[in-house]
Amino acid sequence: MTLSLEPMSAEYFAAWNERLIVEYAREKVEAGVWTEEHALELSKAEQGTSLPDGMQTPGHDLFVGTVDGEIVGNLWLFTDPSLPSRETFIYDIEIISEHRGKGLGRELLAAAEAWCAEHGSMSVRLNVFAPNKTARALYESAGYLPTSMHMMKRISPA
Repeated sequence: MTLSLEPMSAEYFAAWNERLIVEYAREKVEAGVWTEEHALELSKAEQGTSLPDGMQTPGHDLFVGTVDGEIVGNLWLFTDPSLPSRETFIYDIEIISEHRGKGLGRELLAAAEAWCAEHGSMSVRLNVFAPNKTARALYESAGYLPTSMHMMKRISPA
């Protein structure tokens, strides 16, 4: 069972993009960054800014991870063409729920790293929300190190 990367199709992109907007909004609420009331609207706006030209947005590479021809996950990479030193940011990496717990997350992460090496990136970065302990453990065990940390404290209205 070997995972491989394939370009995301336009049909898959449309469904993935809609689901990602909802999921990102949920994660921002769970992390305490956004209120539930405005999360979906903010997520749509942020996604529109990130991918203004959809799949054709420069610097963005969108993949599905497949095993034996079956889609098991998604990968969104961004390599900023304006930077003097190439570095890639993982905007989204996900194993579809029914395929989790089989080591495929680690394989998809390794495939992302291999793609970065093949395309001259000097580093790969990602963001993980603090409540996502499973993802944090995966990234740490794969050698990812924290480079900054956002902290927050809720303030009760006076």
